[in-house]
Amino acid sequence: MSPKVKSRSKKTKLSAEALALVAETFRALSDAGRLALLQELKEGERMVGELVEATGMGQASVSKHLKTMFDAGLLSRRKEGVKVFYGVKDELVFALCRLVCGKLDGDQKGRGEVDFSI
Repeated sequence: MSPKVKSRSKKTKLSAEALALVAETFRALSDAGRLALLQELKEGERMVGELVEATGMGQASVSKHLKTMFDAGLLSRRKEGVKVFYGVKDELVFALCRLVCGKLDGDQKGRGEVDFSI
């Protein structure tokens, strides 16, 4: 007699509203420039000018990308006089990046095309 296998209960599907919010989050992460900014913000809060210098992107592009990620709830923003500091609101975003990079790194094994280690 074979052991009894427990059947998993079916999970409910996400609502259309929930799916839209998930898509918005992924959309905010779907740009190489935004990922470059997140890489810089991994070190801690930074001002727009610092991010411009670190990434080589223009000030307008950096500001636009920061707004997109802020609006999606990925970043925090703090003002100190005329200075504005941006930071990562939830470190979970880096766990997601590690998961994707790990998958891509596995896909590349033996080809050595791109290093995805973070």
